[in-house]
Amino acid sequence: MPRSEYELYPDFQAEIDEIDRVGISDALLNKIIDKHAANRMYNWNLHKRYEVLDGEVPIFQRIPRFDEENPVNNKVNNDFFGEIVDFKTGYFAGKPAVYSYADTVESKEDTGGEEARDEASKALSDFVTRNNMYDVDMDITKFAAIAGYAGRMFYHDTDGNERCMALPSYETIVLSETSIMEPKYGIRYYKTIGLGGEEIWKAEFDDGKTIRFYEGFAGGLTEKPEKAMPNLFGFCAIQGIPNNSEMLGDVEKVMELIDAYDRTVSDENNEIDSFANAYMAFENVEMDDEEIRKGQRTGAFQYFSSGNQPGSIHFITKDINDAFVEHHLERLEENIYRFSKTPNMADENFSQNASGVAMKFKLTGLEAKCGMFQAKMITAGVYMFKLLAGCWAKKRIPCDPLQCYITFKRNFPVDLQNEAQAVSAIISSGMPKRIAFSQYSFVDDVEEVMQLIEEEKDDIPNLYTDTKEDQEDDPDKDEKPPEGSEDEEDVEE
Repeated sequence: MPRSEYELYPDFQAEIDEIDRVGISDALLNKIIDKHAANRMYNWNLHKRYEVLDGEVPIFQRIPRFDEENPVNNKVNNDFFGEIVDFKTGYFAGKPAVYSYADTVESKEDTGGEEARDEASKALSDFVTRNNMYDVDMDITKFAAIAGYAGRMFYHDTDGNERCMALPSYETIVLSETSIMEPKYGIRYYKTIGLGGEEIWKAEFDDGKTIRFYEGFAGGLTEKPEKAMPNLFGFCAIQGIPNNSEMLGDVEKVMELIDAYDRTVSDENNEIDSFANAYMAFENVEMDDEEIRKGQRTGAFQYFSSGNQPGSIHFITKDINDAFVEHHLERLEENIYRFSKTPNMADENFSQNASGVAMKFKLTGLEAKCGMFQAKMITAGVYMFKLLAGCWAKKRIPCDPLQCYITFKRNFPVDLQNEAQAVSAIISSGMPKRIAFSQYSFVDDVEEVMQLIEEEKDDIPNLYTDTKEDQEDDPDKDEKPPEGSEDEEDVEE
């Protein structure tokens, strides 16, 4: 079922105003969590459907049409949900994003010189490596594709290093006056199980200055003042990243189509099972129950016709219209892929010999969807770099957040031959080589490539120049051959 208005992400402006006025309290925190409950539960169910849990896939809740002792009731799940989410995740985040600090005259000036720029670049590189941002970005993409948005939380480990982790939407509340990508206050709350099997709820509230911890039962969380700690980032460290402006998952618009597909396939399986368990009809036949049971055991019936009409034994079966069912399934499948903007890799048009241009054309819808999410990731990255720069400033590590960049590359099958031809054509047209080399899908840093080319030029000897210099250094280069030699005779001739 689609979301109700109540299940959309709530407006927390009134709660923000209250916190600004009097600060956070146990009652207000529980009120915020309760207001988020409907959105949380809907998103939770989407995650559990992605995991194909019994209670969350509608077809698994199907009841038999007839009240029989052993009813035929197949429940066949076709995991379009997982395929749509995984395809988008693999396509967008299947290749690691490149996190870089600009190496320009402006970046060096803004950072405080070349040495300061190198220090900032190293800090960023260490952060990316330490947190394996490839894995974090992958989880964020998947969580957002499932339920409409994902969370990202920053913290410090025991060594004082900046760390980062992805959060599912059902654990994340972001209070913002603009966008969840620019939080003013943040809450992470989650459920744990105690030693006695009891449910224990925990929460963290971050106002950009202090991180407060809460614990208790659902609707009755209370603060643990002894656990409070300062926020070393200087900004709220719980951030939200939306999948799109509507904060809807990639599958939500086609879930009814998927459910219809599951029902049709399940019904078809029921018909097949019913066919195998078809009823046997006896017409104008004299046969008692014992003879029927004997025939069932042996597989042969001996009977006598009743009256003047000839007797017969046959099965009662349904006439299944396979063509109608197959056409219906094909239409549902086509619409599922179409409206979710997911390419159907089983389509014959996705052949191995299809050109790169043709493949990209078929991925236009998916590329548009990923482009919208990329814009959100880059915007969220601006806040992340600001947060990190504020923390590094306390460690006397210079960093200009506006000089930090994220570059995403699609996980697309590469046709190197076509790329090489395109680059060659661009160079032949007179365009700068920097622009041409940027067209290579495997090139992340064009400046590095240009530098390597220059270094290789320096390593290659110039044969013409070297020969000329050798001649200039040769003291005997102008001397005539000895008298009487064959070389002298050749010269005279």
